[in-house]
Amino acid sequence: MEPRVQQFVNRVGDLPSVPAIAATVIALAEDPNASADDLRAVIERDPALAARILKVANSSLFGFSRRIETLRHAIALLGFRTVKNLVLGASLKEVFKRFGLTERLLWEHSTRCGVVAARLSEHPVIDVDSEEAFTVGLLHDLGKIALNNAAPEEYSKVVARVYNEGISFVEAEREIFAFDHAELGALVAEKWRLSPRLETAIRMHHTPEALELLPLEDRRLTALATVSTCVCTRLGVGRREPVLDLDPRRHPAWGALGLGDDDLDGILEMAATVLKETDGLFG
Repeated sequence: MEPRVQQFVNRVGDLPSVPAIAATVIALAEDPNASADDLRAVIERDPALAARILKVANSSLFGFSRRIETLRHAIALLGFRTVKNLVLGASLKEVFKRFGLTERLLWEHSTRCGVVAARLSEHPVIDVDSEEAFTVGLLHDLGKIALNNAAPEEYSKVVARVYNEGISFVEAEREIFAFDHAELGALVAEKWRLSPRLETAIRMHHTPEALELLPLEDRRLTALATVSTCVCTRLGVGRREPVLDLDPRRHPAWGALGLGDDDLDGILEMAATVLKETDGLFG
C-alpha cells in the first residue's frame, strides 16, 4: 500500500464493508454445494431486494419473452453469477453513509456503467465475460464511494472542481488527497474479496500506460472498465450534461479492446439505447 493511502486509511478508520446480504450471496455463489433454493432463501429475507431482482430480470436488459414471476424462476434462467451481480447492484446503495446529490451522481454512474459494460462485452471483437463486465462497470469507482464516505467535505471540493472547472476526478483527487480513487478502490476490492482480475481493473482503469504490461485477460477487463466509463461520461451519466469533447477513441483502452475508429457511433448509440431501456432499474 502506498504510504499516502495508508496514512489516509489510518486517519479515517476502516474502509467500507460489502453489504451483508451481498456478502452472503457472494459466498453462496462460490460454494459448490450451495443450491438455487439456498440463494433464493437469502434474497427473500429482503422483500425489497427480491422485488428489484425480479424487476431487473424482467427488463430489456435480458429480453426474456415470458414474464418471470418468481425468484426460483429468475435464478434458474439467469444462473448464480448473474443473480449475484444483480444483488451487488441492487445493494450497492447501502455502502453510502449518506445519499445526497454527490452520492446520487456516483450511484448513477456506477450502476449505468455496469449496464453499459455488460452490453459492450457482447461486441464481436470484445472478448470479456458479460457477468464480469457488469461487475467491473458497477464497482470500478468503489474508491470514490470510500473517499466520499470518509471525507465528505474534502470530496465535495473534488466534485465541485470536476463540475465547475471541467477537470477529471483523478486530477482533482490527486490535488486534494495526493492519491486517487483507483488506488483506494483496489483496497476496498481486496477487503471485499473480489477476484484478483477485478482488483487489478479497479486499480488500473486510469493508468493507460500500464495496459500493455498486464496479462491479456486483465488487460481486456481493465480496458473495458475504462471505455465504459468514457462512454458514460461522454453521454453525461453522473454529470450535469454530456461531455461532448471526450473522445473514447483517444484512450489506449479503445485499441486494447480491438475497437476501431468507425465503431464509436454505433457504441454511443447502443449505450444511449440501453441506458434509456434500463433507466431506474437499480434506483
